[in-house]
Amino acid sequence: MTRIFSDADEESKPRIDKDSVARFFQERALKAGSVGLTRAVIYQDKHPDLAEKRDAAEKARLLPILRLHGDLRVLDVGCGTGRWTEVLAGNSAYYHGIDFSAELVDHARASHPETASLRFSVAPAENYSLAELGESQPFDRILCCGVMIYLNDEDVVGAFRCMASVASKKCRIVMREPVGILNRLTIKEHFSDELEQSYNAIYRTQQELEGYMTDTLFASGFRIIDQGDVYEAELNNRAETIQRWMALERS
Repeated sequence: MTRIFSDADEESKPRIDKDSVARFFQERALKAGSVGLTRAVIYQDKHPDLAEKRDAAEKARLLPILRLHGDLRVLDVGCGTGRWTEVLAGNSAYYHGIDFSAELVDHARASHPETASLRFSVAPAENYSLAELGESQPFDRILCCGVMIYLNDEDVVGAFRCMASVASKKCRIVMREPVGILNRLTIKEHFSDELEQSYNAIYRTQQELEGYMTDTLFASGFRIIDQGDVYEAELNNRAETIQRWMALERS
């Protein structure tokens, strides 16, 4: 296992391997039948009910911030197994979930059959457009949960640019992301006893994430309007990282 702490202003920052990340999620998709659709994407395989409690707490915290209603078009970036699909589709006019993992999207489609107002696409968070998603209208709400930790820096920039490009003039973006508390933490090829898999991720500080928004989301008119911790202390079992949420709106 390699655990690397670094500063945001370091010229050469550690990177993670895209193929390793892809294999990780392929394996998570295979495990979904045994651990369940929620634990497949929230993990905590050996902690009874912790994934389910985090799922419920996240939705309770973020759903009011999304301010959904029946006229909105919603994009779910990193939809995974469709964990948010029911609540988002049930409180909006149109839902489109995207994920880079075809295997996870297969689970989402199996649980939530596609209709004229509910769709899924296999697409990476850092490279999509309205046309590539088969859409002609922008989205009024964008939800993105736990995606940036699996992207290298240039792809984080790409992901923010994609969000800006598909957002409506008054779009609201809500993000939930695990962040480093004091420093950026990169985990490379860590074999997790909890998951029984090798794990790769980059936990950036919130300030570093905001830095990548400067020439992307902020430059296109978005501003952070509110932010906070996702979980109460008892649901956060990490000493060096914490789950944060941010809400952004276009001026």
